[in-house]
Amino acid sequence: MAPSPGTVTATSVTEPPGTVVPFRTPAPGSGAGHRIGLVASSGSDPFSRAVTDSIAAQVQAAGAELISCDPGANPTLVLDCARRLATQQVDGWITVQPGETGEAVCAAGPQDAPLIAIAAAPVSCETAEVGADDRQAGFLAGMELGRTSRLRGGCADDILVILSNSATPTASAQRSDGIRAGFSSQCPGTLTQEAVLLDAATQDDAYQAFSRALAALPDDADILLAAVDDGAALGAAAAIPGDRAEHITMAAIGADQRARCQIIADPHWIGDAALFPDRYGEVAVPALLDSLRGQDIPRNMFIATEFLTAESLPDYYDVTDCPGR
Repeated sequence: MAPSPGTVTATSVTEPPGTVVPFRTPAPGSGAGHRIGLVASSGSDPFSRAVTDSIAAQVQAAGAELISCDPGANPTLVLDCARRLATQQVDGWITVQPGETGEAVCAAGPQDAPLIAIAAAPVSCETAEVGADDRQAGFLAGMELGRTSRLRGGCADDILVILSNSATPTASAQRSDGIRAGFSSQCPGTLTQEAVLLDAATQDDAYQAFSRALAALPDDADILLAAVDDGAALGAAAAIPGDRAEHITMAAIGADQRARCQIIADPHWIGDAALFPDRYGEVAVPALLDSLRGQDIPRNMFIATEFLTAESLPDYYDVTDCPGR
């Protein structure tokens, strides 16, 4: 039996293996005299660029000196950057999405200096890692789709379509599992078929995959579309013909700059589980400074995740230039 209207289950999918850490800005001067190394690409990837800008802003706010090295899109240059920092007498360092360098980054980088790794596979030399609770982010998106379905029609006859991303298999799988669990928290046992899982490693892939899926489904099918990232969501949104828009409700994970105006403008895109890449510095930099002062910090730190809608987005981001609904 579906939950009664007004009932919302907001529990996590599983007990998270990390600690949700609140955002905080380091006190002015708290980093004075310290040299902080940063290995991060500030190129076209919106996540990495936002994280990098956030770290630079927080290092400056703390009064520390930032020694940065940009490896671009070439993963082999990550190790070159680590070797460079090893000669720069940095007191601590941060890596952002270092790729598949593995333990080689430990051998190449500064020795006996605390390392905060962001969005990376664990390595032995890291003091801590910072990332998103991907399963919980998926849970929030799936829960909101499920709640929409429950309040609209008692969860009956809706088809859940999940756009995954084979380019990020671990995160994609966790988010997809979270989406299913979040939906089921609102609509237990009510799907008329198993969720349709589509692969969309790029925005173009998402467009093509969702176009094919729509062609195979009845024209009047009510579809709940969940995307594991905003690139996939934007590709799928572009594939929706006008005569089917009324039958599609979508949500995604990210709430990055690419998607915010679309959420504001499109009434069928109900919102995103926000990952706040522009605030990662407010976790990584204070944690690194705490470590330099000899304080214990959590080994696995999660960024706080919230589901943002067209109504709540202006509380977090400047969307004054976005066209309204």
